Amino acid sequence: MNLYFLIAGILAVLLGIIHSVLGEKLIFRRLSQGDPIPAPWNKTLSGQRMRSIRSSWHLVSFFGWGIAAILLRMSFQAATEEYVIFAKNTFVVTFFITAIYWFIGTKGKHPAWIVLLLIGSLTWIA
Repeated sequence: MNLYFLIAGILAVLLGIIHSVLGEKLIFRRLSQGDPIPAPWNKTLSGQRMRSIRSSWHLVSFFGWGIAAILLRMSFQAATEEYVIFAKNTFVVTFFITAIYWFIGTKGKHPAWIVLLLIGSLTWIA
């Protein structure tokens, strides 16, 4: 068993859960209770657009869970060396890029970049 892949997979599952739950509680519940959306967005965000944003929000969690499944499988069952190297490098690059992107995009104020960096680092070490 590879402990680094296991921890990275568990973190990816938890990040997806936390992302969806906090999004519903902190963003979408407030918007559905009629809190106004700041101008100029309030004129352009129809009900359909808000449903699209909400769906996109949760889509990120689903992708995270898919990646988590691969990491968890890699932690318990060996695959061919070529497959593992390809998957590992893909995950490392993806999580490092998203960590940097999220850090820059939120000016470091949203803590998800830390978890993304941890997942990428643990996968790299593995």
